[in-house]
Parts: sequence; C-alpha cells; structure tokens
Amino acid sequence: MARHKVARFSKLPQAMAWPVTVEDYDIMLVRLGDEVFALEDCCSHQEFPLSQGEIDRQACSVRCRAHGATFDLRSGKATKAPAFAPVPVYNVTVEDDDVFVEISD
Repeated sequence: MARHKVARFSKLPQAMAWPVTVEDYDIMLVRLGDEVFALEDCCSHQEFPLSQGEIDRQACSVRCRAHGATFDLRSGKATKAPAFAPVPVYNVTVEDDDVFVEISD
C-alpha cells in the first residue's frame, strides 16, 4: 500500500465533497466532524463525478447529482438505485493536520 498526503484537515470543509487526484485515481474526500472518508469520485451507475453530488451528514452518504444513486461514505455500498455496484473506498489517516489516503499498489 502506498500512502499519499492529500489535504490539510483544517482546510477540508464540513459535509462537502473535496475532489483530489492521486496518481491515476480520482478520489472524493468528505469531512464529517472529526472523520474523513475517501471514495472513488465516480458513480458506479454512469461514471458521473460523485463530488458534484449532495452529502447527507445524517445518513453518512453521498447522492449522485446525475440520477440520484446514493452511496454510503463508510463502505461505498450503493444504498439507492439506479446504482447497484459499490464504489471503492480508501483508508484514511489523519496525523496532526495532514490527511493521508492509502492506495493499493
């Protein structure tokens, strides 16, 4: 696993998507309270950027703006059609003010 510094924790807005590119991966970061989640920034239904979607902090999910598919931020599981396939999630660690994402080699 390769670990990549992707953001400053203090700069991540609450309950908003923050798109980043790491190597060839488009990733969406979401900060909810003291937690940061990282998902592939692509809806599994029709390859639309999830970072343009709506974050639901109560459900800990993101809703794709294109067709309304919903994904759990913790697991990447599709929780509402038209998507059925999950999106990849990445391990996140926060050290001091640095946010790191782990990507498999």
